[in-house]
Amino acid sequence: MQDQTQPEKDALSAYFFQIADAAQKESQDSSPSLFPIIRQVMDAAAQVLASVALTCESPEPDCAGGCSFCCHSRIHVTPLEAVLISTYIQDCFSADDQYHLKTRIRDNLGHTRGQSLAQRVAIKDKTPCIFLDHHACMVYDQRPFICRTWNSLDRRACETAFVSGDHEAEIPCLSAPNYVYTLARDVVQDVCTRLHLETGRVELVSAMDQCLKLTDAADTFTKGVTIFDSGKLLLPPV
Repeated sequence: MQDQTQPEKDALSAYFFQIADAAQKESQDSSPSLFPIIRQVMDAAAQVLASVALTCESPEPDCAGGCSFCCHSRIHVTPLEAVLISTYIQDCFSADDQYHLKTRIRDNLGHTRGQSLAQRVAIKDKTPCIFLDHHACMVYDQRPFICRTWNSLDRRACETAFVSGDHEAEIPCLSAPNYVYTLARDVVQDVCTRLHLETGRVELVSAMDQCLKLTDAADTFTKGVTIFDSGKLLLPPV
């Protein structure tokens, strides 16, 4: 569904690379400099989308606080996103919150590891996102690119698909956020490749399990150490 004019890809990629390069030059310490890169690229993507919304007619997304139907899907993230989130957890979550999160991770993996897509859909009520708490995201400001791409135009369609368990249901959504945030994520991946850091995609819950076992995932990652076994942490086949 093409509901918004999409910015030209090469120009937008160049813009995101400029943002990333500027963020990298602002910091002399390689370990924390990666976080401004991803955050500033995310912010730049949001600003692009705000500009697009002002310059063309576009419907409003039907997503709202308390709506969490899409937060029961198994998603994949980049290694840098996983490290960013794990650092936020270690810095901002209390000891009790971290304990409960690790319990959720263990329970989630116990229910889903090795299961097919159909089997996971059948138990979706038992396996919400590990960061979903009372229909709200506990890491909303640090949420991955893929979570930012989804902007449904029909909340009732989301609910119907969720209740029915129809993972192939067609739900109308805004195309521009998917396009822009996917492009921004690819740019961040390219920056990590240039810095000889781990890239690819990893399943969120397994990735968080790996990160939280480390004393300092950010330091380990920026030293170029492979944290994730991509072959094991990828989304299982449909």
